Amino acid sequence: MAIRQRTTDVLVIGGGMAGLCAAVRALQQGAKVLLIEKGTRFGGSMALSNGTIWSFADAAVLKRHVPEGDPTLQEMLVEQLPEAFDWLTQLGVQLEPEFVFLNYGRARRTAPAQMTTTLLEHIVVLGGEALHGVAMQELRMRDGEVTGVLAFDASGPVEIHARSVIVATGGFQGNPDLVARYITPTSDTLYLRSNPWSTGDGLLAAQVAGAATTPLLHTFYGHAMCAPPARFNRLEFQAMSHKYGQMAVALNMEGERFADESVGTGEELLNSHIARQCGCRAVYVFDAAVGERALEGTPLARVVADRARQAGAPMIQAGSLDELTRQMGEWGVPPPKALRSMHTYNEAIVSGNHEALMPPRRAHRYPVATPPFTAALVQASITFTCGGIFTDIDMRVLRRSSSVSSLALVTADVSELQTQPIANLFAAGCDVGGFSGRGYVGGLSQALVTGRIAGEEAGRLGRRRR
Repeated sequence: MAIRQRTTDVLVIGGGMAGLCAAVRALQQGAKVLLIEKGTRFGGSMALSNGTIWSFADAAVLKRHVPEGDPTLQEMLVEQLPEAFDWLTQLGVQLEPEFVFLNYGRARRTAPAQMTTTLLEHIVVLGGEALHGVAMQELRMRDGEVTGVLAFDASGPVEIHARSVIVATGGFQGNPDLVARYITPTSDTLYLRSNPWSTGDGLLAAQVAGAATTPLLHTFYGHAMCAPPARFNRLEFQAMSHKYGQMAVALNMEGERFADESVGTGEELLNSHIARQCGCRAVYVFDAAVGERALEGTPLARVVADRARQAGAPMIQAGSLDELTRQMGEWGVPPPKALRSMHTYNEAIVSGNHEALMPPRRAHRYPVATPPFTAALVQASITFTCGGIFTDIDMRVLRRSSSVSSLALVTADVSELQTQPIANLFAAGCDVGGFSGRGYVGGLSQALVTGRIAGEEAGRLGRRRR
């Protein structure tokens, strides 16, 4: 079969939020732009989100909460987010007024469908093209420079020649092999809480081209969700997420606490600990008092529990902890160990001796004391990966020869550092590592800011090299 040929100034790979923003921004630079998306629709995982675009309002506070991230990238994100908000509104994306998020962040909320449609309309109006059902196979190289990609659609292979290429394929959470390699060996028991097309295409192709990767490839964002046999679809990901976990007591299938439930910028850190437990499962236990509490931006624990029951999730409610833990035995949790764990936790919290708990409980120190008591069997999920391609602040992909140590305790002298980019190759969104780590800086904000930067830089380069 003959390989069809196409040519463009800028090729954007991925039609999620980062890719859409990159395409519009490149078109604004006067470049000819083609965007390809291998899925059946545009919008990526953003289309399944609640539309809250947020990040920290202060870079120093961000660094305290997410110390493993690259401070240069984090500072850039904080500084450029307000301008990126203005840019979206100028395009006609409907954003609610800015509000304080989690006490230390700034946020604006949008309707994902409206934003997707608006950005696609701008791509067409500005003379660009966006195609779905087109999957990148590999990057084309000549003399160490990226010259385009080999892709496939329903008609077969197509070689797309481009003066600059942006990979914005959304991370590697949809690739079981990569998830098993970097995150958890039981990747088959981990919910995929995102679109199914983010399978590491950008990361894998960039690595073949010589790209460096960031540390902490094992870190990811997600929330614990209703365990099987609960039935729900992708539009119910938000409703089935147990985001109250930081206020609950989390027990593994051995009936023991395994993490400080309260730490992190949200329940996502606890979720990552669950992913390393047997079967990627845990039990969230809370009482009637916590059932009426809500963390900022999340529904009441009681409301989530009611939704879970309606979806057929494994749920228990009882008038005593003895009865609650006895019924956990039906899930395979040893009742004596579970009851002992609950009593140990309650005694430490009530006596104020929480520092003696192992693991500790730094915040949300609520005893489980007011009946009725609820136990929810939850399953870890992955929404997107936090480690990825190593870039500079212009979103240029850097080579493996760049001095990036995989050992956190090994440092290099400034004179030894190298930052050699791969010519014509850029990255955006969750394909870029270094922003988050064990903490979370906001996925939609990262997509917005990095997409704009990659589009601007790639657009200038593509137009200049005609």
